[in-house]
Amino acid sequence: MMKVILPRYMLALMACFVLQAGVAQNIENKIAVGLRVGPNIWMNDMNDRRVGFGVEALSRYGVSRTFSAGLAFGYDKIAAKQFPVSATIPINHVQANVFHASITAWLQLSSGTFSPYLYFGIGGMHYTRKDGSGWPYPKEDGGHSAAYVPIGFGFETFVHRKGSLMFDFGFRVIDKATDNVPTGSDSYPTMKIGYTLYFGANDDDDSDGDGLTDGEERQIGTDPNDPDSDQDGLSDGQEVKVYKTDPLNPDTDGDGLRDGDEVFRFGTDPLHPDTDRDGLSDWDEIYKHNTDPLKPDTDKDGLTDGEEVLLYKTDPLKPDSDGDGLNDYNEIMSFKTDPTKADTDGGGVDDGTEIKRGTNPLDPKDDFPALKPTAPPPIALGEVIVYDELKFAPWSSQISPAAEQVLERILEILTLNPQIEMEIRGYTDNGGALERNIAVSGERAKAVKGWLEARGIAASRLTAKGFGPRNPIASNATEAGREKNRRIEFVRTK
Repeated sequence: MMKVILPRYMLALMACFVLQAGVAQNIENKIAVGLRVGPNIWMNDMNDRRVGFGVEALSRYGVSRTFSAGLAFGYDKIAAKQFPVSATIPINHVQANVFHASITAWLQLSSGTFSPYLYFGIGGMHYTRKDGSGWPYPKEDGGHSAAYVPIGFGFETFVHRKGSLMFDFGFRVIDKATDNVPTGSDSYPTMKIGYTLYFGANDDDDSDGDGLTDGEERQIGTDPNDPDSDQDGLSDGQEVKVYKTDPLNPDTDGDGLRDGDEVFRFGTDPLHPDTDRDGLSDWDEIYKHNTDPLKPDTDKDGLTDGEEVLLYKTDPLKPDSDGDGLNDYNEIMSFKTDPTKADTDGGGVDDGTEIKRGTNPLDPKDDFPALKPTAPPPIALGEVIVYDELKFAPWSSQISPAAEQVLERILEILTLNPQIEMEIRGYTDNGGALERNIAVSGERAKAVKGWLEARGIAASRLTAKGFGPRNPIASNATEAGREKNRRIEFVRTK
């Protein structure tokens, strides 16, 4: 009965071989040096086949993409048993030590990643026989030489550009008297696995692993030993085959960004300096204006980023650059107002308010319509009067034309009621130092008092005081509230 036990290391090597991803290779003009090992079974006249072991070294030269030739030499230990012994075979165990060398040719059936091949050779061998005790068999045996013919098939896969794994099944035709029985025929099948190193180069190599062959790189002008010739973060193969960029220019479109950064960091087009076609280069958008190079209108106001920066001087990050309540597009295209000035006509009311109330944002005369004359309402003792229209510029006590229209009402009340006396109280918001606010509020109250006196109201009927941020009538947390707190109060004291 024949026992064939495949060593564990052979299974492990086979698993690695099958799972290893290959690299396509062309063997032309390359010298290969390899080593293979594996089991064998001696097929002879004896009836109990035994598993032997062998090792083989080879050296070959690639004549073409698929054909190579060279030398193979090695050692195989083969063995067999006989039970029961007979007159023809009077021994129960024979082993032979075979040293062989051959001229061998390999034919690759393909030159791709996974390459099956056939091989055939012719050569010679020298062998000695021994019995089960290790003595020469027959006793006078001193060794024999004979022809040796290796044939077989296998497959090869390149695990990197200079090395491959090989796995093959072969058949060795040997002297029919190798077992000392001149009848029949002797041979042994063998299975070998090994590793081969390749030396040399050709144009099909990809020396730097960038996806371009060395021949292609020489034609293009890139460095076949550097996967990224222009150091832009993209391999030469990616530039040529995927992104169509120039592998010799780190910034193909000349926008100031490396091709690799455009592809991997920003998602912009490395072939166009203005990816979103808004009139600003990708570099300017990212590093100068902080706009989105993939969106032509970053703030969604209806104007492209380029129009805002280059033509209208508006803020491409704010849909309402001047904060007047109108977006930049509407100011330019619909109302013809200045998107960089909240109050285009300078009349004291912002453009948004004018549009809402129906006045012309380009005419300052209608910002504060003339007040219709009405009879002054009666004022009770201690009553407080506040006019929202009576406003001052920040940190100013100058009375504006609009404020004068409000003071006309107070002037009318005091003129028609000479018995009335009033206290004028000035207030501010809570911005700034307390002492300064108190001083400013007092100056505003005195300015109002002086205006009334200049129009005939006796100074004895008026007093002026500044209270700064005290007694707020609205929250100082909002601009609207702070504006209400910057006020003048009129209080009847007599």
